[in-house]
Amino acid sequence: MGNIAARAEPTVVRQVFPHWSITIPTALAETFVEEDGYWHAWDARRSVSLTSLLIADRRGRPVTSSRILKRFPAVPGDPVAMPSDLDGWAVVITQRQPARASRAISGLIAMHGRVLIATMTAEDLAWAANVWQSIRGDPHSSEH
Repeated sequence: MGNIAARAEPTVVRQVFPHWSITIPTALAETFVEEDGYWHAWDARRSVSLTSLLIADRRGRPVTSSRILKRFPAVPGDPVAMPSDLDGWAVVITQRQPARASRAISGLIAMHGRVLIATMTAEDLAWAANVWQSIRGDPHSSEH
């Protein structure tokens, strides 16, 4: 008897912010919380939250990713691999209740003058890692 591969759930690529995209399951509900400036997708057992920030020096010039990462080092936790061609960090964290799950992957990605803060909450850390790995950055986007 051979192995039966689990059916992959349908996904969609979301260009959540001008410089950032992520692949999520189509079954997740989504909203943008204007007053807090973040995007959120969720179902009963998992969630994804993204916040994008512009970082400039006192002269208004974009701060380099290396300077951003020196200023915002990784928080304690088991490290998670970064998405392709992006700089930053991610760790497995324990979520405080009443979160959708007790664990999450939380990370920060720095790109010249830009930061993406991401948290994927799920008991299934493989799912959370796949969503984290799907994040893409576009440094050449002309929008802020």
